[in-house]
Amino acid sequence: MDNFKELQNKWQNQTKVSATEDGFQTLLKNVKSIENKQKTGNIVLTLTIIILVSYLIYVSGYKSATFMLGIGLMIGSLVIRIAVELFSLKKLSRINFSKDSSTFKSDLANYYSFRKYTHYLITPIALVTYVIGFVILLPQFKATLSHGFYLYILFSAIVLLIIFCVFMYKQIKNELGKLKQLQIQD
Repeated sequence: MDNFKELQNKWQNQTKVSATEDGFQTLLKNVKSIENKQKTGNIVLTLTIIILVSYLIYVSGYKSATFMLGIGLMIGSLVIRIAVELFSLKKLSRINFSKDSSTFKSDLANYYSFRKYTHYLITPIALVTYVIGFVILLPQFKATLSHGFYLYILFSAIVLLIIFCVFMYKQIKNELGKLKQLQIQD
């Protein structure tokens, strides 16, 4: 009999989690925002791959092992990044928002950890691999392009890399901030 009273007491004294419709809509909006940014990123990366493959075919780069290595590293890094993002989208879609609060928070924490791993390990490795591929191509560009156009490609690549890194940093900070905020909310 004491067990029943103890159980009843615990039941009545448990903390109540009250989900509001506004809170749930905000949660869905933030998750959709993250999902849309990942999809947009995949589209941009896919277009970049198409451009690189088109360039490879246009200049008959497949005849040079050095060119193939450089462009292969660039394309490979993008393909891996797309695959990671697709896996991430699949992982996000598996989170069930109607589960109990602790299970949902656990799923969200796992997803958040995966995104941190993606952003702090996989993304920098992919970026460095892409840059290495580009650097491997530079001697080919220098040998086949005018000096002025070669310098244009070199300097514009550096400027674009800096702009891209700043943009990527802001996007990562924004996404991880939203995920952390969702994790804190009940």
